Amino acid sequence: MTPSESEKKVPFWLDPGKRAIGFQIATCAMVGLLAWYLVNNTLVNMEKQSIASGFGFLEREAAFEIGESLIDYSASDTYAKALVVGVLNTLKVSLLGIVLSLIIGLFIGVARLSTNWLVKKLAMLYIEVMQNIPVLLQLFFWYALFYEMFPSPRQALSPFAGLFFATGEWPWRFPRPIPLIFRCSSP
Repeated sequence: MTPSESEKKVPFWLDPGKRAIGFQIATCAMVGLLAWYLVNNTLVNMEKQSIASGFGFLEREAAFEIGESLIDYSASDTYAKALVVGVLNTLKVSLLGIVLSLIIGLFIGVARLSTNWLVKKLAMLYIEVMQNIPVLLQLFFWYALFYEMFPSPRQALSPFAGLFFATGEWPWRFPRPIPLIFRCSSP
């Protein structure tokens, strides 16, 4: 066998490496055409129905209330401020969730490692139950418990002095940030 016979040129459509590159180029072209079609179709339909796009709406009045906010907010504020209030509320709830889950997880993890048989089995039961119930179902349960089954504020449950459980209000308060205004007084 001569070297020229073993090094025969393979047509590009039979070469797996070149064929893979060709398929990738074709796939990218198809995705690009699909994206162009969707964007063009959206713009044409928005123009037909006189719908404006962009972020200009952020400067308009929101005209809706938000129940809780870390900063002052009213219905006459802009959509941009409502968006900021939403982000701050999300951060507050996330921070609270992180801290509570850390405390509960640490407590349950240590209980799972306990030498006490009852504590160990109760921790194992909690882990197995919470792992096998979908989070959405747990959210429905807690919502029903706190907002549907608790009494109104006038008939609030009070397990001990200073703690009340009722619908519509948290049993604890979060501090509100107060902006500092530095005043320079001349002597």
